[in-house]
Amino acid sequence: MSQQQLFFDLDFAPSRPGVEGIRLARRRLAIQRAVLRWLEQKDPPTGIGVNVVTRISKLHADIAAFWSQPIRNTHEEGPSQILTTHRTVIVQCHTEREDCWPDCIRSKEVLPQLRGYKEQLAQFEEQIRKDEPHLRDSNTLFEEYAEWNYEKSDNRDYHNVKRAIEKMEHSLYHGTKFERIRSAQLADHLYLAVPVNVVLREELADGWGLIWVDDNLNVEVVGEPEDRECLPSNRMHLVQNIGAAAKRATLFSCGVHRTAKEEVALVQPPRGHRRPQRLRLSEM
Repeated sequence: MSQQQLFFDLDFAPSRPGVEGIRLARRRLAIQRAVLRWLEQKDPPTGIGVNVVTRISKLHADIAAFWSQPIRNTHEEGPSQILTTHRTVIVQCHTEREDCWPDCIRSKEVLPQLRGYKEQLAQFEEQIRKDEPHLRDSNTLFEEYAEWNYEKSDNRDYHNVKRAIEKMEHSLYHGTKFERIRSAQLADHLYLAVPVNVVLREELADGWGLIWVDDNLNVEVVGEPEDRECLPSNRMHLVQNIGAAAKRATLFSCGVHRTAKEEVALVQPPRGHRRPQRLRLSEM
């Protein structure tokens, strides 16, 4: 059994029956692998895991990662510097549009309206920047990084559209896996990863970033996530769950296997595979 097969068997069991379910599971695994490669190339995490529990015993994140940095140890015991986690990320991977909103039966009706409202909101924000320059944060030096306090605008149309978006997003996302992961407050950044054009940026709940994976498994971030600074204890909760998720891969790679009778046996470790693969989503 290869490492890829381990991930497939444990974390990406088909949610639909038959050959179609297996095909979708393999496509989802390919998207996950593309995101893992992107994370390692862009800014290698200190730790990373797949199928990571976000609560105590359920609600799994497809990918979770954390970044740590050394700080001075203020205690007299131990090393002079210790690692502390300063950023966490969760990525949800999907292959089909309808899988992103499994709990919302009205998604086909609501999503086009939501996209239209968000396009209007962007137009109103552009108008506010022209008509109410005093709402710009004076502490920002560069225009491309400027922040605006749109909530204090006198533009009534902006506020009406903003409220409409909030109500529509609540009807779409309330109670879904997206909302439950967001409300767990474990990640500084949240991403959805899908094939190109399966989901548009305007259709995501506020705060989520969007990753498109093309047919050659190249990654493009088409929507940046909102910065959500987490409590240190919440980050540590996710870090421990990442460690627990990584335990399976470690045992597997070292040839330690738990049998059906709950016995722990030593088995032949898997042979390493280092030959580059050329994968295409369209061929899965």
